[in-house]
Amino acid sequence: MIQTISLCMITKNEEKYLEQCLNSVKDIVDEIIIVDTGSTDKTKEIAKKFNAKVYDFKWSDDFSAARNESLKHATKDWILVIDADEVIEEQDLKKIKNSIEEGDFAGFSLEQHSYLNKFFEGAVKNDSNFGLAKDYQFYIPHFLVRLFRNKLGFYFRHKVHELIEDSIREKGLKYKKLDAVLHHFGSVKDEKVISGKAEDYSKMIMEQLQEEPESARYNYQAARMFLGKNDFSNALKYFEKAAKINPNYKLVFSEIAKIYLQMNDKNRAIEYFKKSMRQNHDNPSPANNLAVVYMSIGR
Repeated sequence: MIQTISLCMITKNEEKYLEQCLNSVKDIVDEIIIVDTGSTDKTKEIAKKFNAKVYDFKWSDDFSAARNESLKHATKDWILVIDADEVIEEQDLKKIKNSIEEGDFAGFSLEQHSYLNKFFEGAVKNDSNFGLAKDYQFYIPHFLVRLFRNKLGFYFRHKVHELIEDSIREKGLKYKKLDAVLHHFGSVKDEKVISGKAEDYSKMIMEQLQEEPESARYNYQAARMFLGKNDFSNALKYFEKAAKINPNYKLVFSEIAKIYLQMNDKNRAIEYFKKSMRQNHDNPSPANNLAVVYMSIGR
């Protein structure tokens, strides 16, 4: 039996990006579900041109709540989740269609490339030939489960940086990496839009942290938020709390070391890169960073 796909999206004032997004995936989806959280532009009009089913939803400072509302309306075998500022290349659409016929997995993660015009920590040099992406210098890669089976009770978690992966794992099911790229242009939007979203994200991260103060994830995210504001004191505070809760969470000791480098405290940076090496034996990054610091001081 041929497997069908529901496209599930949440939107707010995405008239600039929505049409190119829907054009990129319309040929592989069997229905389009859009949950709109208060658009005042032409977002909903554009969606209806693609015969999308559009539902209004009151924004509650919770991305997972909006995502999960969209899942409720999906009627097809599989769900593809995509944002209005993302597109998928035609060659990868075929991979998506082929993957859902396999039958062995509950979901698939796609590699999101978030494009940038300047270098940022974790960025990779962009050598893409894809038309919309080729003019950007860098991107940050990140695997996210955005394709998964419907009607198995999966749901998103976390108010911000929402994920469905935990829900899949809790049911004892598996997901697989798919060699397909989700091209994401949200990081190169209008600066006012980015600034507004950053403030919203900051608020939600701190709200979530109040609810779960012993979460390594939320302490880490709070630290990253303060680091983005060059507030090293608070960034250190929350990174250190995350490290205390879970020393193996991401490369948290390396994050602390990098802050000390920016504060020109190379001795403390060396101390934390060494801690990172002990916690992350299989990752060469802490050792490489430590070598760079040693070279800079002639050791």
